[in-house]
Amino acid sequence: MYTIRTALSSLLFFTVFLFPSLTKASAYWMEIHGSGKIKEQVKIQVCYGFIDQLSERHRTTGAEFQRIKDFNFFLFNTQGEKVKITLQPKEDHWEGTFTPNQEGTYRILGMNDQQPVLVRSQNPQENVRPIDFMCGAYQVGTPSNNIAPLQFMDISLQEKNGIYTIFPYRNMKPVEKGTLLRIFNPENWEKNIPADENHQAIFKPTMPGLYVIRQDWQDNTPGTFQGTAYAKIRYRNNYCLWIN
Repeated sequence: MYTIRTALSSLLFFTVFLFPSLTKASAYWMEIHGSGKIKEQVKIQVCYGFIDQLSERHRTTGAEFQRIKDFNFFLFNTQGEKVKITLQPKEDHWEGTFTPNQEGTYRILGMNDQQPVLVRSQNPQENVRPIDFMCGAYQVGTPSNNIAPLQFMDISLQEKNGIYTIFPYRNMKPVEKGTLLRIFNPENWEKNIPADENHQAIFKPTMPGLYVIRQDWQDNTPGTFQGTAYAKIRYRNNYCLWIN
């Protein structure tokens, strides 16, 4: 028994201290920056990176960064019109722009269903196909009341007196009661909030910076993608909210 405990302790030590990259949480996210004024350009920056052991977010430029090109991004303007956003690679992010021409809420949505299957082992039952969504909104003047879902996994927000109501959707329908939403604040501390009986959740930002509201869902339907078998699909949607 002592030998087993010693071996496990050594394994934990090597994993955490000698291979810290294994403990990093990596993901895609989006930042939307602008003046909030009509006819002034808005920048949409799409990034890939990780959160380190000190809860600091870092951008990276490896293979996953290059796969940002596989995302399809669209802008839904205040009239509900859909416009494709073309992203161009920059030093540590991909960037697209648009210019608002009237007041209201502009919604930005992205989807990537071209990522390779995550091969966990030689057993296909361990393999996972990831499909990622992203969404966000940009306000000019008075917000529009356009919270209806626009993609398979979607999230809309409404703000009143500094408190945000979250409207999460899956398959174009409100999520079930108890569906867990993970919220990362600008310091990347995580808080889990379940959807209530009205299929909503609320939270109050406490500091400026990037908030990521994440919804995950797994579909246990097996299949094959790009010649690799998988046992389930991991859907993920990140709503990216920037508080000035």
